[in-house]
Amino acid sequence: MTEGRTFTVATDAEIVNLIEAAQRRLVVIAPALSLLVAKALARRFNDLDHLDVRVIVDADPEVYRLGFGEQEALEEIRQAATRNLLDLREQTGVRIGVVISDDTTMIFAPVSKNIEAGSETAEKPNAIMLRGSSSDSLISAAGADPLSAASKGEIGNSALDPAKVEAMQADLARNPPAKFDIARRMQVFTSRVVYVEFEIKNFTLSRKQVPLPRDFQTVVNAQLRDQITSRLTAPIAQLGAVKVSVGTGDSAQEELIDDTWLRKARKQIEDLYTFQIDNFGRVILREDREKFDAAIQEFTTVVESYHAAVRKALDEHRKTFRDNFVAEFLPRWKTSPPTYMSQWGRTPDETSLSKELENRANEVFDEMMNFAPPTVRLVEKNVSPKNVEDPRFLDPLRRIMEKRRVPRQIIESLFASGDAAPQQPDFLDLS
Repeated sequence: MTEGRTFTVATDAEIVNLIEAAQRRLVVIAPALSLLVAKALARRFNDLDHLDVRVIVDADPEVYRLGFGEQEALEEIRQAATRNLLDLREQTGVRIGVVISDDTTMIFAPVSKNIEAGSETAEKPNAIMLRGSSSDSLISAAGADPLSAASKGEIGNSALDPAKVEAMQADLARNPPAKFDIARRMQVFTSRVVYVEFEIKNFTLSRKQVPLPRDFQTVVNAQLRDQITSRLTAPIAQLGAVKVSVGTGDSAQEELIDDTWLRKARKQIEDLYTFQIDNFGRVILREDREKFDAAIQEFTTVVESYHAAVRKALDEHRKTFRDNFVAEFLPRWKTSPPTYMSQWGRTPDETSLSKELENRANEVFDEMMNFAPPTVRLVEKNVSPKNVEDPRFLDPLRRIMEKRRVPRQIIESLFASGDAAPQQPDFLDLS
């Protein structure tokens, strides 16, 4: 900053200089702060025994989505204020910056980093410097005059409510600020919903089949015929539901699970978190994605436990299956043993034929229990602005959300547009 200038530029470095120079009083008013400024301000909270400090900011998440400051900066000064018992203040909608350092005042226009990088030279000013008694009226208006009998100023009369900050942080987590390339400008479209392609394979077992070796495909035994035609099916139907632990920690409980239970659980996840729009696909609210992913992971864990329980239960059927297998094929093998049993100097007898049939039965049974692990395919794609202009997309989406009791404020804020440019647009055009 050029000494003595009235019109100047409010860089982070100049604001930090003013903060560090304060000896008696320090007032900082802004929509939000950069992390560099917040760190400098937080250090001055240690000087409250001789320095009067007042900080007024906004607590609207849009401040951060618009690029007026960094979310980490607010947490930095909140923690420092808590340690030093300083009461931070809030002014909804403040869009002007003020720094009062003793008798020097800087009034500046905060810059949205989403739109421009900000000036670094006084020849491109965004601030005015005032000195002397002109700061007194600003101090009083900000409610920062310790000698004033008035308890309130014109702004900053509300304490920065921790609950409101937590709500702001949750809002930003659901719909975070976009990354922007300030070298480009275009019409930007943002959406609270995204397309999600969702598929889970290999979670049911009742239709599990394995090929029966060619030399075993003619079956007479009635019990074996229930499982074998030209293919062998796993005897899941005879098992019924199996006990599986569902959940973790104190919430874990045993459930009787079968394929029907799994299909119902999968559908519950879809119905709870996603919205199916005919001819377009399935969409999900961005803010629900983390819970959706957690539900899918929990479902996959249950499927894996179910497969393990079924294997254990099926293994109890192994001996019966093997005995039936031997009883079915031994008479035929005694009359006409397979060629390989008579090769390499071997002479097949009933004992060796029975042993080989037991081995072959075990091989078939092992293949029957060789369940492929469950796989999840989850692909997220952004919604296109053209979709939102299409009533075939928007009207069904509104109807299904209203039917599912989605709050009206969420439905009304699903889509927005404005001037700026995302770094890597990735919109899906289904037109």
